[in-house]
Amino acid sequence: MKQVACALIVLSLIMGCTKPQAGQKPQTGANLQGGQKPQASTSARPQATSTASTASPTTASAPASPVESIHRAVLEWFDNAIATGMIEKMVPAAEQAADRFIAGGEEFVTGNRGFCDELHYRAGGFPFTAIWQSQKLTTNDVLVIGQFRPDWEDFNWSQLTPKGRREELGDPMIVHFASHRWKEMKSFLPKTRPTPQEGVYLFDTGGPAGESLEAVCVNQVATTALIWAFHGEVISAATRKGKTFSTYASDWEPDGPEWDQSVIGTTLHPKYKVPAIEAGKIGTEYLATCRKYIAAFAATQAAQARKAGKRVAQAAASGNQAYIITNAHVHTAGSIIPSKLTHVSMCGRESSFGYVAGQLRAGDVLLWFGYLRYPSDCIETAIARGADAAVVTVDKGPDDDHHIHMLGCWKDYDTVIDLPRYPIRVLPCSAVVQTPQWYSVLGEAAAQMKDRKTGRP
Repeated sequence: MKQVACALIVLSLIMGCTKPQAGQKPQTGANLQGGQKPQASTSARPQATSTASTASPTTASAPASPVESIHRAVLEWFDNAIATGMIEKMVPAAEQAADRFIAGGEEFVTGNRGFCDELHYRAGGFPFTAIWQSQKLTTNDVLVIGQFRPDWEDFNWSQLTPKGRREELGDPMIVHFASHRWKEMKSFLPKTRPTPQEGVYLFDTGGPAGESLEAVCVNQVATTALIWAFHGEVISAATRKGKTFSTYASDWEPDGPEWDQSVIGTTLHPKYKVPAIEAGKIGTEYLATCRKYIAAFAATQAAQARKAGKRVAQAAASGNQAYIITNAHVHTAGSIIPSKLTHVSMCGRESSFGYVAGQLRAGDVLLWFGYLRYPSDCIETAIARGADAAVVTVDKGPDDDHHIHMLGCWKDYDTVIDLPRYPIRVLPCSAVVQTPQWYSVLGEAAAQMKDRKTGRP
């Protein structure tokens, strides 16, 4: 993950949090060109429903809490994805994509804005990935489309019809990830008439239909996990052709920034050559690793997530605010806040903390969905202003009356797949693992919110 140091927070004094109205759709971030580092973006609040009451109960008398129902749904998706051979189904497309990249094509990404931010300039990802700017693409290019939700805000589906492909996209290979269970997708699929011969692949992520918070979370996890697994299969397909694609390192890795400078502008790594890797191996290993980390959070951090959610709900009851800061690429434009939480604002990446610090007052809550290192200076600034802080990081952090800490449960430096004879790991996991953490904390908050008139949840 490409980081902005906490020491730079003073630069964000001119930035503000998005304070949207309930029911508003997410805003997209600024247009970005390939090779350019993403800037902090903000996200408005779409309408979403917290459905702890509809989750399958753990016992007859005790319905599952949001953290339990969300993590259970996500883990079931991983088990199904592995058992039904989703990775193996992607191999022919990965082989074709590898051929096009080797021939000089680029990867362009579109769809949900958070999906685009997650793929662009990312640790463990390709330096030849750019966000699509509606230009027509060439026959060697690959357009990857990722949808988190079944609406046209993510992607104009008409562009997937034969006429739309011909007139608006050019002649690229197209790889689309979305759930085919969505009623919108079911009605639209017959209009697309894709053929592998023309390089059009519409992959069913297997995400559920519906607008429950569990469904929202699973669909976001499924699309994100499968695109990174697909990248893994593209990498392995290239090795079977005697080629090794360049990838970015994390800025937190030793010599990570220097490594990144050495691969910018490259497709094939000029120095390292990875031996042939069998089809299906990397993608399956990636899904299994993400599942392991998600299960670890559910097993060890559920109480902390409930505690954080309760504190966010208490802020509303006392007339206070909750501000979200994140280190993640995906959340600012990809993750949503339940519409019930009108006192919660998405304030963007860590460079926005300078502005947030100026807004905090006693009784407010700072929610920090972080990355590897614990942001001590920023958190203590918030505490000094009278706020409480709930933080997710891989590093341990303080946990007391004013600090709530949740372990991220993935490992340094985010990337999880070791390649033989290649010095850095590939494929980042943090967006996949942290997405259920996001919806768990906010789902717990929504479930514990009390109606001011009745005093009931």
